[in-house]
Amino acid sequence: LGFLITGEDVWVKTNFHAPLRAARAKALEESGNTGRPPDEWEIRNEAGTLLDPAMTPEDLHLKDSTRLFLTLKVGAGGRR
Repeated sequence: LGFLITGEDVWVKTNFHAPLRAARAKALEESGNTGRPPDEWEIRNEAGTLLDPAMTPEDLHLKDSTRLFLTLKVGAGGRR
């Protein structure tokens, strides 16, 4: 799967039977985006639909060539 993270494409080898959160964590690690916990990043498809990180790529009918988008959740990482 491919992830677009802060303007950078990161392609990771993915276990299609493991939850999507595993691929998210791997993509964040490989891209060096480790300053925020993986749970603070939302996973969306090209249509902008929010994907459940507990679902597997197989459950979501994703393919190896699928490109997903990781963005920080609104309000993540701080309190006033």
